[in-house]
Amino acid sequence: MSMRTRAVAMATAALLGAGATGIALAPAANAASYHGIDGGGAVTDDWQDEENLGVDDYAQSNATALWETVLYADGAQWQDDDGDWHTFTKSQIDGSFGPETESATQWWQEHYHLSDNDGVVTDQSWTFAQRWLLGPSSGGVVTYQGDVRNVTFKRISGKYRVRIKGTGPWKLAYYDKLG
Repeated sequence: MSMRTRAVAMATAALLGAGATGIALAPAANAASYHGIDGGGAVTDDWQDEENLGVDDYAQSNATALWETVLYADGAQWQDDDGDWHTFTKSQIDGSFGPETESATQWWQEHYHLSDNDGVVTDQSWTFAQRWLLGPSSGGVVTYQGDVRNVTFKRISGKYRVRIKGTGPWKLAYYDKLG
């Protein structure tokens, strides 16, 4: 094979390879973007830029389940319609930001003397909570050191994962998806 034929063959192969690579990457470029709790580097600066959570903001989501896990870890209390107080339990980590989660969030905010204490998780709550994160350790485990108990999350490739009701498989902490 002449040098010229060899050069043309190599150039053709390179162009075909580049074309195939472009085709292979096209579906990934069109993939849905991640809209969830994320982080990278030190975990103590992961949460200050997160979305608000509340009865009107991502009320049915895995991100809400992550927040409920924080409430559970800190022994948050919620008040029922009769005015009785109850401890937020593991079984209430269901990803539904209803009246119990709202009341427990308000208790949590008041307990830590936050000025935003209306039961909506804002930057102030996220930023305060992230101070108690440790990790990530082996397998991407991030520990939240709660007042009552420590709980774990996973952070893999910069994306947080949570367990609904504190058990079962790890779920990406999406804002717009539950389960």
